[in-house]
Amino acid sequence: MNVTSLMQPKTDDERKATLQTAIGQQVRMGWRVESQTDFQAILAKGKNHSHVLHLILTLVTLGLWLLVWIPLSIFGGEKRAVLTVNEQGRANLTK
Repeated sequence: MNVTSLMQPKTDDERKATLQTAIGQQVRMGWRVESQTDFQAILAKGKNHSHVLHLILTLVTLGLWLLVWIPLSIFGGEKRAVLTVNEQGRANLTK
């Protein structure tokens, strides 16, 4: 395979097949598809947590639950990524 064949645009069907393969790989790693077009997919991982529940727990524990709630809010929750396939048929995941 030479360099010029790598730079040539792929057909729409080839790009769609590449996207489906890349989506399958990401789904096996725990991501789920939120939305999808022909050459792009929005992926999500994790779950949002209930801030009302955390507020109640913070009030009941007289503020101690803040030690749990703050790190959960910063590091937890739902993450999103965009998976695209360019004209050369290369998949790119942007988190």
